[in-house]
Amino acid sequence: MIEPSPSTFSRMEAWPRLRQAIQTTIAACISYLIADAAGLPQGFWAVMTAILVTQANVGASLGLAADRLMGSMLGVVVGGGVALALADMHELKFAGLAVTVLVLAFFAARRPALRIACVTAAIVILGDPQLGPPIASAENRMLEVAIGTVVAIATTLIVFPSRAGPAFAEHVTRTLEPLFEVLREVLAAGLGQSHDAVAIGAQAARVRAAFAAGDTLAREARLEVAGFLADSPDPEAMLRALRRLWHTEIMLLRAVSQPLPERAVTKLGPAIEALRGAIDGVAKQLGEPATAYAAPDLSAVEIALAAIEQQMEEMRAHGETRKLSMDEVIRLMAFDFALGQLRLNLRDLAERAPELAAFAGSTYPLLRRLQGLTARWT
Repeated sequence: MIEPSPSTFSRMEAWPRLRQAIQTTIAACISYLIADAAGLPQGFWAVMTAILVTQANVGASLGLAADRLMGSMLGVVVGGGVALALADMHELKFAGLAVTVLVLAFFAARRPALRIACVTAAIVILGDPQLGPPIASAENRMLEVAIGTVVAIATTLIVFPSRAGPAFAEHVTRTLEPLFEVLREVLAAGLGQSHDAVAIGAQAARVRAAFAAGDTLAREARLEVAGFLADSPDPEAMLRALRRLWHTEIMLLRAVSQPLPERAVTKLGPAIEALRGAIDGVAKQLGEPATAYAAPDLSAVEIALAAIEQQMEEMRAHGETRKLSMDEVIRLMAFDFALGQLRLNLRDLAERAPELAAFAGSTYPLLRRLQGLTARWT
């Protein structure tokens, strides 16, 4: 198998940044041309909005566009009302500005997306009277924001479009790597083998960061579905499966904070080693591009877990657990329970894996509907 060269990886990592830079530039320039052609006095609002709304994928742009429009509209309405009320009372403009920002900032503290409302209201209140009366100024601000938002969304849909669904599928496969790495190290620790606690901590940090990024991509994917720009399933089920697997690994880690009792290691060691090998096989299936989005074969995992359960039952039946201390028995029981949860988690993950193919290959349902209507009338 030919491995990609480092330069290939560099190009792959640089392309998303270059794509967003191109999209942002095009959106900003088109917004400026439209605002200038419409004779808007402060067309830079359209340009700034286009720059802010243009994000790495369509879902992210939709989310920011909704926040931007809502915040701008709130700022325009509130700021326009205050500016109109104080149009003939210039000496009260400072007080009006202070009260407006205080109220809007109070709500923005709970929902940061509304912070743009403070900015918009302040600019409308302090606007240059030469640019027109307050109502006209507010209307112009709203129109400029709308132009920038629409142009940004259109640009992300047309110019090198990138959607959150495929990005979510790729992110899940990358998240599985540290998850399985921690699982292998935890099983090794249970056998008394040396393990790198610092490396496990680093992998755990990667997992937590991956969950945070996954939540963001899931939210963006749902926005695309709501906007009829994708037909992928709900990503929450996959995220829930990953979190359950991670919580089970934490349970295992606590159970093997000290090596399992020597009697248990002697009895269970071969089956646990077999489980580690089976886990490696599952990780390889989910890591290969050809099989990443297919249900992995869990037969070897099931056999290894069944062997561990059988050995545990034999230990109980022969009274070997009575020779252990209470602390050893508790840790062994916790280890056994966590392995039972691991079986359920891996089954759930295997059932959810084909959903990644739906994320990776999701299409535009709105476009299909338009094509269907076109075919019906032609």
